[in-house]
Amino acid sequence: MAQDPVRCSLCPEVVVIHCGSCQVNLCAQCLSTHIDRNKSLKHEIVPYTSQLVKPEAEIEKCQDHPKQQCDLFCQDCSVPICSRCLTGNHKRHGAVDLEEICETTRSTVKEDLEELRKFRKEYEKVVGESKEELAKYTEESDKERDSLKELGKQWHQMIDKVIDKVGKDMDEIIQSDTKCLQDNTEEIQSALQDVKDSIKANEDILQDDRFTRLLSYASKNDAFRIIPSRPAIKTAKIVPVNVKEGDIIPKLIHFQRSIRTKLPGYSLNRTGDVSSISTKSLLPEPELIATVKTNCKQLKGICHNEDDRVWIYGTDEILREVDITGTVQNCITAISKNSQKDIAKNKMGEIVYSHLSDECVNIVREGKISKLLDLSGWIPFGVTFNADDDLMVCMRREDYQESKVGIFSQGKLKKEIQFDETGKPLFSASRNNMYIKENANKDICVSDWNACAVIVLKSSGELRFRYTGNLSRSFKQFYPHGIVTDNYCRILVVDRKNDCLHVIDSNGKFLTYITCSLQDPYVMSIDPDENLWVGEYDTGCVKVIKYLEC
Repeated sequence: MAQDPVRCSLCPEVVVIHCGSCQVNLCAQCLSTHIDRNKSLKHEIVPYTSQLVKPEAEIEKCQDHPKQQCDLFCQDCSVPICSRCLTGNHKRHGAVDLEEICETTRSTVKEDLEELRKFRKEYEKVVGESKEELAKYTEESDKERDSLKELGKQWHQMIDKVIDKVGKDMDEIIQSDTKCLQDNTEEIQSALQDVKDSIKANEDILQDDRFTRLLSYASKNDAFRIIPSRPAIKTAKIVPVNVKEGDIIPKLIHFQRSIRTKLPGYSLNRTGDVSSISTKSLLPEPELIATVKTNCKQLKGICHNEDDRVWIYGTDEILREVDITGTVQNCITAISKNSQKDIAKNKMGEIVYSHLSDECVNIVREGKISKLLDLSGWIPFGVTFNADDDLMVCMRREDYQESKVGIFSQGKLKKEIQFDETGKPLFSASRNNMYIKENANKDICVSDWNACAVIVLKSSGELRFRYTGNLSRSFKQFYPHGIVTDNYCRILVVDRKNDCLHVIDSNGKFLTYITCSLQDPYVMSIDPDENLWVGEYDTGCVKVIKYLEC
């Protein structure tokens, strides 16, 4: 009897190619589908041969219908099921294709494994630096001990008892500092071991064809993303004092205690790049530092410049640079027919602003205004610059039937983000405002007024989550407006209808509200000290708010 040919993992067709990265068999027609489902991975596509491919996993039988093969996964019960189950115990439950969810989970495991290997390198580097710091501290401490012994020889007769006391004090300090450094090194070594263990576990999962292990997989990468802080200890010093034999003992020697500080931790993003993180915690009660009266009519845009200065604009068509006292430091007339929608500053210090009626983005260079982007057919709203100094623009089609985000490099379109992986629009279709910011973890954060949501995307454009307000509070409907992010990847968004700001973490978890007597807040910016500058539409005031501990 002829042997049944090997079939495509996604359809009944005969396999002709193999993806070595994902360990799946494919027909020619399903190749593009497989790659589209796993865009974040590098795919090793080779002609199919039986030697390249592991044996197919044993097909699981349905527990409720033993004669049926499991081909679906119940999202409500988190178990594999067959098609018949949808008319029985799993009726009206959400079900997805079992092969697809296994493939998606496998892709997640592979991405995590790749990221864990990058984590391992960084942890190994930090462990090495910690060991060097410990060795340096020990060497310098030994030198200080020798200095103490030399002093003991010179003044042996006079200060025998004092030397003994100082020696004991110093040993206690050194012992405490050494233990601190050793404990920290052990802590990081332990974390490194955890990373190695996770790598081994992920490798085992990828080598195991049983989908049950894939379905129970829980990523640990978020726990490893932030490298712990390390103690930075200045060695305790022996400071000799020039005194005569008859002087009192306290003048004979002065012991300078060691100085401990902390080197800040840092985060590793998905590309393995290092970025600093804020170690500041949220204040229990945010503090209103200043109320800046700007005389700006209907304040609609704000962008921090330098020191205690911000650029602002309103319906009076004037771009103003004001300081924390409200004094105007610079002024540019922008004839825009009340069409400005947002304002941003690039690394060169140049100001750009979106223009509704002209469907363009203008730039201010050396005090002169020129057109940077022509977006004919699309109306620009929120603008910001990302870490690469690319301009990110929220746009709505001129008939307000579509919305999207465009990323521009040196005036040329680099990337567009408009639909999710199912082809559905990510953003609402309306006339209302959209604002945008890039988070420190490279996420793209968009506040969409008409959607009543903050839409957070990966840098690739893939949807991460939507934040639709904190339902535990009896507030009015959540209508997000201006948005910023801080160094800890927290997202802060203006809730205009409720006169407050929402603070959420990088995964969309609500953290707190900030009120500080805000009246019709509209837009905001954040300065290098991580103070918020919140612009109020009706009052024209800018309120400077401290929301983090020092």
